[in-house]
Amino acid sequence: MAQPGTPDGAARDATAGPASDAGPAAWRVGALDEIHELLVSAVPVDDLLDVIVTHAARRSGASAAITVRVGGTGAVAASSDALAEACDRAEQAAGEGPCLDASREQRRITVRDVHDEQRWPAWREATVAAGFCATAALPAARRDGVRIDLAIDLYHPEPGDWPEDVLDDVARFADDAARAVAVAAQAQEQRRTNEDLRSAIASRTVIDQALGVVMAQNRCGPEEAFDILRRASQTRNQKMRDLAAAIVASVSGQEPHSPHEFRERPRR
Repeated sequence: MAQPGTPDGAARDATAGPASDAGPAAWRVGALDEIHELLVSAVPVDDLLDVIVTHAARRSGASAAITVRVGGTGAVAASSDALAEACDRAEQAAGEGPCLDASREQRRITVRDVHDEQRWPAWREATVAAGFCATAALPAARRDGVRIDLAIDLYHPEPGDWPEDVLDDVARFADDAARAVAVAAQAQEQRRTNEDLRSAIASRTVIDQALGVVMAQNRCGPEEAFDILRRASQTRNQKMRDLAAAIVASVSGQEPHSPHEFRERPRR
């Protein structure tokens, strides 16, 4: 019987990482170095997950998938190949499966042979159709800062028990991944907040310029000018910022000036 966790199903030396000549320690160092570089580069969470799942597949000698929930909502997923992706999609669609249970209960779940598994029928059917037999779901979570719940799924075409050292290595890597995803998610949210702030300031600047035009044309104060602008926006069913920009352009003959771009301080 072939053994999951090895590329050819044969028993392997515990110091030899699958799909790599480097040992487990060197594999983890290399994986964390790449993840660190991605975090410094401020890549989106999706791109980070692609790298994480690739390293999980490399260490396990199996297909791999990862499902992540950020802040308790909205699952984000990545996979090492289309077959693993099909299995995880079936699980997400059915709302039940080893990955979801492992993530929810924060416990390791292994299946020696999917053909003998009676739980999670939709996931089981998809996994059998994909040609997998042995599976493992390894969870991790973070509760400091943004909430992260994730699980790395491993899929192997041969039945059998997963080597404990492989599962332990990938489980530790899942913890590393949860920390990295938390950092990336917080940075991504901060970038969204900064962009919203820039947009709000730009809109406010254009509206202020238009109010000056309305005040001059109607010889009124700022409150009356704003009321005139608001009513015109409602009557024309046009966003106030767009109407304000049109007013400024009609008077000046050019697009309204935006405020100076805010620049984030460089990281030290």
